[in-house]
Amino acid sequence: MNIELRPLLEYGLEESVTLMNRGFADYFVHMELTLPMFLNMLRTESIEVGSCRAIWVDDEAAGLALIARRGWSSRLAAMSLIPASRGRGVGRRTMDLLLAEAAARGDRAMVLEVIESNAPAVRLYEACGFHIERRLIGYEEVFPESGDRGALQEVDIREVAAPVTQHGLDNLPWQISGESLAQSGAPSRAYQLDGAYAVISNPEAEQIGIRSVIVRPEARQQGQATLLLKTIIAQHPNKKWLVPALCPEEIGGLFEGVGFRRDKLSQLQMRKQIQ
Repeated sequence: MNIELRPLLEYGLEESVTLMNRGFADYFVHMELTLPMFLNMLRTESIEVGSCRAIWVDDEAAGLALIARRGWSSRLAAMSLIPASRGRGVGRRTMDLLLAEAAARGDRAMVLEVIESNAPAVRLYEACGFHIERRLIGYEEVFPESGDRGALQEVDIREVAAPVTQHGLDNLPWQISGESLAQSGAPSRAYQLDGAYAVISNPEAEQIGIRSVIVRPEARQQGQATLLLKTIIAQHPNKKWLVPALCPEEIGGLFEGVGFRRDKLSQLQMRKQIQ
């Protein structure tokens, strides 16, 4: 069996979206990307197209690996394999090749997120030398507690990205880091209430996701984050709310305190030092 990685651009963007959807057709979470969604993902998550690869097995396209890069770190943003290529050692060989390319670029670490219940994938990454940094949790669709009690101000999302970068947890998941938030724009929205800030997805949609909540250090332990969330929810009534499974477990109590119910789905944030 011959396995090789070829540049994504040689394969084509539309073809890559189709191939990724084939690989994720039976995934734990339903995923079906369109080309605009794919292009937005490339932009907001710092995915470097030149480092992304189509996975070829015996001269047939079998999967896709998306690589994001920032500074000395890279991230496996997605790896999909069509069902016929699984269980044959393709994933392990692909990871070995991707890590070798990362080392050649001068990357010092690679990070990724994997669904915790996806045992084969977890075993693969552990076998490749990745270790678990933390568990990432989410919250199911609920109608949480609201209470319009604060003077809410809409702000530029970049005004939230700055304190997330400066005061957020170390090694936040790539997608909710300050760098990623700074790349976001409409229809997502950002709000401030005193020293607390939040970013949400499109408020016109039936279901709204909470992408980030941050409180400046001098304003913490005063209930400002809770008040902010309740106020935002009150100003967007009759909506379903959720928190994607990217919330570090150590801060999940904030959402439980507002009435959210923890989702069964969780992810593991993993890292491998390369050099």
